[in-house]
Amino acid sequence: MTIHVFIAHMGIGGSERVCVNLANEWAKRHEVHIVVLNLENDVNTHLIDKRVCLHELGVSRLRYAALPMFGYIRKYKPKFMFVFGMEMAVILNKLKKLRLTDTKMIVRVLNNVNISLAKEDNVSPIVENYLKKAQNQLKDMDMVISQCKAMGKMLLKIGAVSEEKLRVIYNPVSTELIKRVDDKRLLNAKPENNMGNRITFIGRVDPQKQPDQLIRAFDLIRKTIPDAMLRIVGNGHLMEQTRELAKSLGVIDSVIFDDVRKDMENVYCDTDVVILCSQYEGMPNALIEAIGCSIPVVSYDCPIGPAEIIEDGVNGFLVEQDDIEMLAQKTELALKQSWDTDIIKSTCKKFDPVKIAAQYEEVFEWITQK
Repeated sequence: MTIHVFIAHMGIGGSERVCVNLANEWAKRHEVHIVVLNLENDVNTHLIDKRVCLHELGVSRLRYAALPMFGYIRKYKPKFMFVFGMEMAVILNKLKKLRLTDTKMIVRVLNNVNISLAKEDNVSPIVENYLKKAQNQLKDMDMVISQCKAMGKMLLKIGAVSEEKLRVIYNPVSTELIKRVDDKRLLNAKPENNMGNRITFIGRVDPQKQPDQLIRAFDLIRKTIPDAMLRIVGNGHLMEQTRELAKSLGVIDSVIFDDVRKDMENVYCDTDVVILCSQYEGMPNALIEAIGCSIPVVSYDCPIGPAEIIEDGVNGFLVEQDDIEMLAQKTELALKQSWDTDIIKSTCKKFDPVKIAAQYEEVFEWITQK
C-alpha cells in the first residue's frame, strides 16, 4: 500500500506529532509520503523515519497550494489522500469539484469544530467564514476521522458527517519518545518516591489554552508549595501577556519560559506533573505523552478530549472547567501523592501506535476497495 499524507507544516502542535508517529509506524510495512506546504518553523522532521518520503509544495500559505497540490496528484496518482485538518481538505475538495481529480479523501478533524469556530485565536471574519464553509464540506469527504468518542458524537449531533462515513481513532503515543525518557531516567535515577515540585505546561500560548488561568493557579500553588516551579513549553501570541501576569503576581522567578523544544525527552524527565487548562480541546497529546512517560496529569474537564485520557485518581485528576482554585488544589495533591508509575503508564495502552496504525490501515483498505 502507498499512503499519501497531507499536512500543512511540521511545526509545533499535537497533529504534527501524531502525523510523525503514524508515518513511522506505517513505514515499517508500506510506502509513505508526507506532503507539507513548507518546512518553516520545523520541529518534527528530525523524528521522521528515513523510509518516509517528505515533499514540500514550496508555498507560504494554503491559498497558494491548489496548483502545487494538483501537480503532486498528477505525478504520484494517489489512490486516496489522508488529510490532517479541514483547511487543507477544502483545497483538495475544490480540485475534486473542478473534476481535476477523483482521488478519495480521508480527513482527520483536528479540533473541536463546534467551539473553535467561535473562539479561534485572532481569527478574522473572513477566516471564520472560511472555516465554517470548511466544516460544511466534511459531508463531501469519503471518510472522516474523529480523535475521540466525544468528538465523534458531536460531529454526528451537528450533522457535520453521517455515521457511515465516521470512524473514531485515538491518537498514537510515540513509543520512541517513551523509550528515550525511560533510558534517560535509568541514567539519572533519583531515590524512589522522591517527588519534586516541577509542573509543566506544553502547548501553544494562546486563548484556547488559557495561560492566564495557568499563571493564576500557579500563584495559588506557590502559597502552599513555595519551591514549586512552572515550566511553559511552547510559544504563542499571548506569551508577553503571560510574562507580564507572572511578573505582576510575583511568580516570574519561578516560571521557566522554554519556548518550543525538540528534546521532549528532557522536558518529561524534568517534570513531576503535566497541567492543562484549556477552554476546549481535540485530543491533547501532551496528556497522552505524559501518562505514557508515567507522569500524572491534571486538566480541566473541557469539552472533548481529557475525559477519555484521564482516569481520575489513577493517572491524574480532572477538574471542573475554569475552577482555578480546584486546579491549584488538584495539582498540589498530584505533587504530594505517591503514584504507582507502572499503573499510570498502563493507562496509555489504548494509544498504542501499532494498534492505531492498524485501525487506519483498515480504513485505507476499505476506501480503496469501495
